Amino acid sequence: MFRQLITSTINRDLLFLNLHHEKVKPLNIAFEKAFALGSGKETRQGLFALKKQKPKNIHEKELDTLIRFSSIINSSLKIEVVLNYAMQWAEEFINAEASTVYELDEDKGEIFIRIARGKKKEPVKRIRLKLGEGVAGRVIQTGESVVMQDVNTEKNFSNKFDTKTGFETRSMICMPLILRDKPIGALQVLNKRSGEPFTDADQELLTIMSQQIAVALDNAKLYRRLEKKFQLTERELKTTQEKLIRSERLSAMGNLVKGVAHEIRNPITTIGGFSSRLKKELKEEPKLQKYVNIIIEESKRLENIVTEVHEFAGVQSATMNLDDMKEVLDQVVTEFGEQARKQDIKLIVKIDKDIPSTLMDASQITKALSNILENALESMPHGGKLTLEAKLDGDSIVTSIKDTGCGIARENLDSVYDPFFTSKTRGAGLGLTMVYQILMNHNGEIKIRGQEGVGTTVTLRFPVKQ
Repeated sequence: MFRQLITSTINRDLLFLNLHHEKVKPLNIAFEKAFALGSGKETRQGLFALKKQKPKNIHEKELDTLIRFSSIINSSLKIEVVLNYAMQWAEEFINAEASTVYELDEDKGEIFIRIARGKKKEPVKRIRLKLGEGVAGRVIQTGESVVMQDVNTEKNFSNKFDTKTGFETRSMICMPLILRDKPIGALQVLNKRSGEPFTDADQELLTIMSQQIAVALDNAKLYRRLEKKFQLTERELKTTQEKLIRSERLSAMGNLVKGVAHEIRNPITTIGGFSSRLKKELKEEPKLQKYVNIIIEESKRLENIVTEVHEFAGVQSATMNLDDMKEVLDQVVTEFGEQARKQDIKLIVKIDKDIPSTLMDASQITKALSNILENALESMPHGGKLTLEAKLDGDSIVTSIKDTGCGIARENLDSVYDPFFTSKTRGAGLGLTMVYQILMNHNGEIKIRGQEGVGTTVTLRFPVKQ
């Protein structure tokens, strides 16, 4: 559709020219399509071929240039490539040595160079100016064009760029790029190769070109915003999809382990009980007692795992009541405070007084916080610093727990919520899986940031509901 629109626009313009200017030589449609629809290579080929065509007079040449400039400038949303070819064509028509297109960064109040052409273009590309600074800055600020036939006679001319680049500016035209009565940039052309002054025809031509460039810049900016928004939406969709898949997997596993935990608990309890009786009967058999002790310890470990699995099965749904989040936080801090002191861990607590009561399952939130704090303390066996912060952020309660422990390897960050994933020597690896499920029950989010050997930060966010 886009190609058809461009082609029809070119054909319409050609018809208009032939009706009103009988002496205008018909343009080569194939070349115009190369400009409007082609790749960079095709555009270069079209430009080279068009150079060979010799218009009969200056009026024909002006019209010819504007049509081709329009074809190029609307040919793509890759604005740097398009402007490079378009400005090349303009330079050749005006017989200028260099050209620059400036764009206004409204957020920073600065102007930057979108495209620079000429032998000394590289150092110029990195320059940024304040609005009102330099010729281009003043043109964008005032919205009025500037023509300098001899810069040496101009008080407002600064040789700052020439000193930096080694380029010698002798004359210039600087035109504002205006869109909806508002300057958004500037077009600057430097030095007639012939040494002659810029003509009224040059100025008129650049005025028309500047209007087309302004529209092209705006279209490219809009396209970039849409592209960015699409990429963001795509990432959000992927994240939501991953959350849905994980939630469905956890739900399915929760239903499975309910029955499994019950069936395993009884045999393990039996094994543990009889092992303890055997230990008493085998007092005179130290070698056999050693084996029995192993059975007892392993039975206890299995019992703990079954308990953890059973707890996970119990957090598949939540019972919501209006509760005080500050009380839950204080309870957890009190519970783990003594253990932190024993491990020589400095505990820093910052709880916002404005945190309101909210609908939640207090026992589940307590469990989630406890699991995170337990992991943090285990990661700092020889001391460290543990920071717990809680605050009201908009309509959400945000709690972050930061430790200076062993951290999490980068390659494991995406797997920490998976069932039975653990880097510890004990436990079933369901701690963070439970935390994730609890946050899902509360329509919340969990984010984990960590660096191996530096520490881990876990952030919980869930909405306030009353």
